Amino acid sequence: MKLRAVAACLYIGLVYFVSAHLEGFHPLFFPTLGAFAYLFVTRPVSAREQGVIAFGALIGSVTGSILSQLHPSTLFFVVNALFTFWMIRRWKWNAPPIMAVSFVPFFMRPSELWTLPLFTAMAIGGLVLTLAAASVIERWKPVRSMLSVMPFAGRKAEAE
Repeated sequence: MKLRAVAACLYIGLVYFVSAHLEGFHPLFFPTLGAFAYLFVTRPVSAREQGVIAFGALIGSVTGSILSQLHPSTLFFVVNALFTFWMIRRWKWNAPPIMAVSFVPFFMRPSELWTLPLFTAMAIGGLVLTLAAASVIERWKPVRSMLSVMPFAGRKAEAE
């Protein structure tokens, strides 16, 4: 397992802790954050692609928030799903978690329209920054040699 995977899991844990213990931060955590982390760690995704996927998640969150505020019904849920599916295919975002994040407003029902999109942007932005920092740290020679002896590092680290 790479340092980025450990960093992503620690970040998700921190976000979960903050959302559970600080008043007003409950919308910061959403389980789909784990799917974004897995996607960013396991696939070769450039910084630009991460930004595009994060933008897609923000658009999905805005769309879901607007539609769930207009009318929190099955019909609007399906309209949201169809629109988000179309956006993902149209702009070739190739990130299924975008679909899932667009559903969050139908289950969380925030009182303010802007709440979920703002927290979605904060959570995914923090994840991207955490993974970027972990990637830089992974390249440091002392860290690479330390990771090669760690039991979670796997065979790839031993070969380096």
